Amino acid sequence: MSGRLKEDRSFRDVNMRHAVMANMAADNIHSPVMEAELEEALEFAGTGKYQILHNLLMLLTLLAAILEMIGIAFVLPAASCDLDIPDNLKGIITSLPNIGIILTAPFWGRASDSLGRKPVLLGSLAASGILAFTAAFMPSLITFIIVKFACSLFLSTPSSLGYAYISEMLPRQRRDFSVLVVNGLINLLTFTSPGLAWLVLSQEFQLQVGALQARPWRLLTAVYATPLILAAVAMFCADESPKFLMTKGKDKEALAVVRKIYAVNTGLPEDSFCVKSLKTPCVSEDSEQHGSGEALASKSRSLSAFALLRPPHFKWFALTSFLMFGLFSFLNGLFLFAPDTINRVMNSNETSGRVCELMAQVDNSGSGEECMDSISYNTFFIMVVTTVVYGTLVTAGSMSPLSKKTLLITMFLVVGVGCLIAGLTTNSMSPLSKKTLLITMFITVGVGCLIAGLTTNRILAGVAMSSLQLTALGIGPLTAYVVQLFPTSLRGTAMGAVLMFGRVGSVAGANAAGVSLRAACMATFYAFASLVFLCAGLSFLLPASKQEEKSKEGDRDS
Repeated sequence: MSGRLKEDRSFRDVNMRHAVMANMAADNIHSPVMEAELEEALEFAGTGKYQILHNLLMLLTLLAAILEMIGIAFVLPAASCDLDIPDNLKGIITSLPNIGIILTAPFWGRASDSLGRKPVLLGSLAASGILAFTAAFMPSLITFIIVKFACSLFLSTPSSLGYAYISEMLPRQRRDFSVLVVNGLINLLTFTSPGLAWLVLSQEFQLQVGALQARPWRLLTAVYATPLILAAVAMFCADESPKFLMTKGKDKEALAVVRKIYAVNTGLPEDSFCVKSLKTPCVSEDSEQHGSGEALASKSRSLSAFALLRPPHFKWFALTSFLMFGLFSFLNGLFLFAPDTINRVMNSNETSGRVCELMAQVDNSGSGEECMDSISYNTFFIMVVTTVVYGTLVTAGSMSPLSKKTLLITMFLVVGVGCLIAGLTTNSMSPLSKKTLLITMFITVGVGCLIAGLTTNRILAGVAMSSLQLTALGIGPLTAYVVQLFPTSLRGTAMGAVLMFGRVGSVAGANAAGVSLRAACMATFYAFASLVFLCAGLSFLLPASKQEEKSKEGDRDS
């Protein structure tokens, strides 16, 4: 107890010191502070135009990676006839980005800690963008798969490093908010994936370029690759992370970056910045987590990894890993087949019937005598509208507590009932806990999955199938639980391991859906619904949040 009191007192003292120094700097920005720590220097530099531009660049890199990863869901149905894609391979092709990330994530993480954020991010963006663009001109399925897989080997950095890069350019008190805003904007901007597909695939053209037949899906593949290339070009204007520079002992270079931040934010010359030198930090938990390359740090991380497999941490590690596995099995697994599934339903000649019955009437694999690779207007309309709606909801849920009223309206959305706009604009002051949000999300998605398979209404089936993207609501609460359940010395290792299980779930979900939707359609919906209901039940085992515990203690004291 005394140790915790000392820790709290020390934390308050540090915050008070930072506040005093920030006020001094605000009162007289020209007063020299001969030496300061990096965190203090970042506070003096302030928050403004520089961070806005940097965050927009990171938003572009993260969104570019997501478009390349999920865009394949729209490319495959349109390319099925030209590339002669059998149904049993669609799951493998869809999961290629996640397979590449799983295989290379440790390498790229170590590379960014050793070589720097900027060069690794720039190189991986350029390589993935060029390879993704090249895939648009591949003449056969084999060459298309090879180039797409090669592209996936470079996607790990663009899909994750941006969050760390954002935090390392900001004062401590602004980091969480900035990451939440960027994450929310990414969720909202995912509508550009079906939007671009709608814009490109609605064009009907066929050009013969040598032995290559150019059709809209090839143009769409190139369009999805373009943001990666643009982000790589824009990265030339970025500065290296001052935190990384400090870990490499380059305090002068780090100070130069902070001075530039100050100059852009204030419009004043860099020479007027009050900090003249940076203190070299001592070895801390933060440096250990970010990696210094020292043998001692490596040994500590190794011990931390094994500690996850021992009590009392193993039960929480197993629980959160399984929940993340189930979450990503839907989000990056079954949901990626929503465009193809909805399109088959909309293209069916039958007037009524369940999804599985209507899908059996349409063949868009190259193995059939009559191959159908056109995507209907209704498919695009449903995907764009529901992605905007659910993206807005996920954004609101990730940036602020979800109200009970909004949650009820979400449930109605899944079963096809209206009242959407009214629900998104409500301001109820009764927030849900992380645990309640997770349980409700899993149940909602499970209900949507069952409705998608059982309903005979095509539009309702499409809306319910699109509702699977609501699983994105669970990423924030689940990662917050990882932070809550594991101590600082294990937190970084636990987060990486739990997210890796999520990637495995993406691959497993995509491959299972790709095979079983054709072979045992209704069993697929029942199996995925059972998985998500199991996740809802297991979520009851999660502990109450710290805020709830404090409120309960307050009630007992009163």
